[in-house]
Amino acid sequence: MREAAGWALDLDLLRRQVTPATRLIVVNAPHNPTGMLPDRATFDGLVAIAAEANAHLLLDEVYRGLEFDEADRLPAGADATPRGISIGVMSKSFAMAGLRIGWLASHDRDLLARIAAFKDYTTICSSAPSEILAIVALRARDQVLRRSRRIVLDNIARLDAFFERWPDAFTWVRPRAGSIGYPRLTVPGLTIDDWAADLVEAEGVLLLPASRFGDTSDHFRIGFGREDLPEGLARLEAFAERTLR
Repeated sequence: MREAAGWALDLDLLRRQVTPATRLIVVNAPHNPTGMLPDRATFDGLVAIAAEANAHLLLDEVYRGLEFDEADRLPAGADATPRGISIGVMSKSFAMAGLRIGWLASHDRDLLARIAAFKDYTTICSSAPSEILAIVALRARDQVLRRSRRIVLDNIARLDAFFERWPDAFTWVRPRAGSIGYPRLTVPGLTIDDWAADLVEAEGVLLLPASRFGDTSDHFRIGFGREDLPEGLARLEAFAERTLR
């Protein structure tokens, strides 16, 4: 995934990387930190590559339900291919991180049996009250996800406006889904690590520099899934006015 390509999945590169030893292909979509969401043709190509390799395709779908355009929502990985696997959680799109509940879904019964046996060996079971609360939330999924989508859609508009005001200081590839973006600081002689460290000290606003992802660029992760984003963004812009003009 490269900024110049809008963070799109490079299926040609993936196809070259698959070998006879490949047993698992893992993709996070909607993606953290870029907000990438493949279009349907790319998704179908990904499924085809996994099928050709006879590999399991694991889709980390923890931001599923936060597509900016609901028409862009992709099939669940578990339903896309007989060897597909979906991972979901209550903490991202459902905004219930305190429950510490997630799931793995697949039509591959043999795989599920092996995973269940491993879970018995490690954690055995989750908190029963958390499981009950998760069921309550899942039954109200339309209402819960509608709230989450309202927050991210309101906030992405605020970020769009911010980056339009700062075209000489940042690049912004607009996410297609999720609550995370991956802009880049473009001020000569200034690194995102230094600027972000000064920002958190001065304003209490935390950005995650690309170096935390093993990336040597000046990108940074910015989250917009909270209702208090306007306050944080105002503090960020005030700091930018003092340091980037």
